Amino acid sequence: MKNRSELLKEYLKANVVPVLVDYVFGEDLYDAVVIPADIKKEELTGHYEGENYLPPKWYSACADTVEGDILIIDRIDTIPKEEQLKFVELLEYRKVSTFELPSNTVVMVTANKISKDTIHEEILSLVAIV
Repeated sequence: MKNRSELLKEYLKANVVPVLVDYVFGEDLYDAVVIPADIKKEELTGHYEGENYLPPKWYSACADTVEGDILIIDRIDTIPKEEQLKFVELLEYRKVSTFELPSNTVVMVTANKISKDTIHEEILSLVAIV
């Protein structure tokens, strides 16, 4: 476990690719911005308010910090594999709709069990498994 934790720290510091882990969860990091895997698509991507398209609430929490945040997509394996694809844009392009993540935001995905049976292969292709 110690080696995995050290490797995780290195990946988080590098902030090059989203990281998938099965031993840290949203509740373990008190200062992280947590998106539950079962979030509704509308809550993930933003919404219209009158004529303005506004970012989702979780995005505003990331954008409001100067030092950077850890953004966690929590327990992705608890939703059907096809539904997991709603996170592809966020994982691949670091944005949702027209809202790009701040460059200092680290993206982490958690799962109870990491396997091809529980996580869509496209999601697996976009993350580093630690």
